[in-house]
Amino acid sequence: MKRVAIVLAVLALIGGGVYWMYERGQGRDIPSTPPAGAPAEGTCYQVDAAGAKAALPWDGRPVDCAGAHTVELFHVGQVGKDLLHRLDDAKGEDVKIAQALLYAQARRACLVTGPIFLGGGWHEAKVQIIASWIKPATDGFFGCAVAEVTGPTGDRFAQHTGSLKGALGAGSPLAIACVKKDGEQLRYAGCGESHDGEYTGVYIITPPEAPFDEAAVQSATAKGCTSVGLRYLGLPEDGGRDDLSAGSVGPKTSADWLGSDQAFACYLMSPKPLKASVKGLGKGPLPLAV
Repeated sequence: MKRVAIVLAVLALIGGGVYWMYERGQGRDIPSTPPAGAPAEGTCYQVDAAGAKAALPWDGRPVDCAGAHTVELFHVGQVGKDLLHRLDDAKGEDVKIAQALLYAQARRACLVTGPIFLGGGWHEAKVQIIASWIKPATDGFFGCAVAEVTGPTGDRFAQHTGSLKGALGAGSPLAIACVKKDGEQLRYAGCGESHDGEYTGVYIITPPEAPFDEAAVQSATAKGCTSVGLRYLGLPEDGGRDDLSAGSVGPKTSADWLGSDQAFACYLMSPKPLKASVKGLGKGPLPLAV
C-alpha cells in the first residue's frame, strides 16, 4: 500500500513555537510554586492554534468553561530543577540539548496526564494536547491543555462548550470516524457522508524513548499502519487492496518526536470518495459515493 503522510502539527521545539529562557545564572533559587498570575488548572481560553504556541498566560482573558471556548488547561507542573540548573550552566550546543530535555519532560507529562483527564486515548479522538511554558519560563513551570480540533493536522481549533474532563468514554462524539478533503487539508467527517479516508486504529513504535531516525520512523509507520488497516478490513497480513492506501498521523520530525508517546493514528485512504465505512470489508467492492 502507498503511504499517505499527514504531518501532525504540534509545537515546534526551537523557534517561535516555544517561548524559551533568556535569563542565566548559577546556583539560583528556583521557586517551587507557580508565579503570580499563572493560570490554574480548569482555566479555559478563546485562542487559536497559533496563539496556543506562545507561553502562558495566552493573549486575552480566560473565559468561562461553561461557555464557548477553544482550549482548556487541565494540568500545571514543573520540570526538574536539576535540568533547569543544567541549562543555567550550559554553553554552546549544550544549551540546545538542555532545552530539548526540558521540553521533552514537560511534553511527556502532558501526554501522560492527558488521557487520565480525558478518560480515554487522545489519539483516537478529535482533540489535540498542548504543552506550553508559563512565563517566566526560566522557572520551568508549564501548562497542559486540550483543544477540540477539526482535522488530523490539529491546526484548527473548534469551539467547545463545557469541560472535556472524561469526554472520551465509550460512545464519545469526539471519537474519530472518517476524514474528508477540504482543499489541501483534511477535516474530520462522519462515515455516512462523502469522505476520503477512515480511521483504523493506533500504531506505537517501540521501544519507549527510542532515538529519532526519520527513515526508520517512516518505514515502521508505513508497515505498522498497513497491518492495522488490514486487520480493520478483516484481511490477513499477506492480503491487501490496490484501491486503498495506509496513512498515518504522528511525530515524524525530530521536534515532534521529542517527549512524544511514539503513537501514530492510522487511516485507510481512498482515491475516490466513499459513502460508508470499510470496516470488515475484506476484498468486497468499495462503497463509492460516485
